[in-house]
Amino acid sequence: MANEIDEQLNDKVLAVLTAKSVATCLKVGGTQSWALDPYHAKRCRFAVLCRNLHADWGDGLEPHRTAFMIGRISGVEPSTEGSEGRWLVKFEEYAIVDIPEAWKGWRNPVRYTTFNELGITRKELEAADFKEMPTREPERLTASAAQPNGKMTIAEAKTALAENYGVKPECIEITIRG
Repeated sequence: MANEIDEQLNDKVLAVLTAKSVATCLKVGGTQSWALDPYHAKRCRFAVLCRNLHADWGDGLEPHRTAFMIGRISGVEPSTEGSEGRWLVKFEEYAIVDIPEAWKGWRNPVRYTTFNELGITRKELEAADFKEMPTREPERLTASAAQPNGKMTIAEAKTALAENYGVKPECIEITIRG
């Protein structure tokens, strides 16, 4: 395990400065609404979430710039919050941490970095108690959500299914047999 942790210290990690809480991240399965390069993010094994206490829309309470959560990345999908070009970084496991001043004041809230650059030590990684992410119930699709008359167009169905499964609408094929 020590050798694995030593290797992880220099692995690329995705660091983000977020105002969202652990509870919000657990609810969505990771951290989302990021303008990032999904291919670059997928090459990172971990994401480190650092607190942005200066945003007026957040629900997190840790001190500003403190790393509060580390997630083992399982994938990158379009954000479920509906902003085009924004991404959800999904976690398979997470650990709650308390590492002050991990965020070094970089201007962009997304940074490709290393644990070493963040000042996260071997000892802190060894102490991180990783847990499986809670399973999410898939959202139910209903025709009444699309239009007042209860009917849904093919385009609306593709969009709803794409959001539900984290893919682009053009990846959805619908066959109607009558």
